[in-house]
Amino acid sequence: MIEYGSEFATLLESYHPTATVIRMDAARLSRIELQTGARAGAVISGLPLLSMPTCKVMRILDGAFRHLAPGGGVCQFAYAARCPVARPFLDRLGLRSIFIGRTMLNAPPASVYRICRRRPWMGSAQGDGAGPASTG
Repeated sequence: MIEYGSEFATLLESYHPTATVIRMDAARLSRIELQTGARAGAVISGLPLLSMPTCKVMRILDGAFRHLAPGGGVCQFAYAARCPVARPFLDRLGLRSIFIGRTMLNAPPASVYRICRRRPWMGSAQGDGAGPASTG
């Protein structure tokens, strides 16, 4: 798990004692190697991407996809009616978003999007924007 906030990281460690909690800014993900060297199958994110500068969101996604196995994706929770990552930025990274669903029981209601690669992974999330259109 990646968590920047000290108090929440401590809470995560107490609730999940066998998990590794890395205390860092998620925008620095591309600069680290995971302990096992294994690739993750998914990233679950509740980060407030809509309130972050675009360059930081792109660094977070690039770092996440550098640690994901082929076929892996980011499940992103958002308090918005659209994907929190604008289509031009998904295109730039070679990604697409898929609306998964909405939870109306959450206050405020939340939407869930799966952000995934458009084409097979070739070693980096740096895409050229070519390929099928993404949603977002």
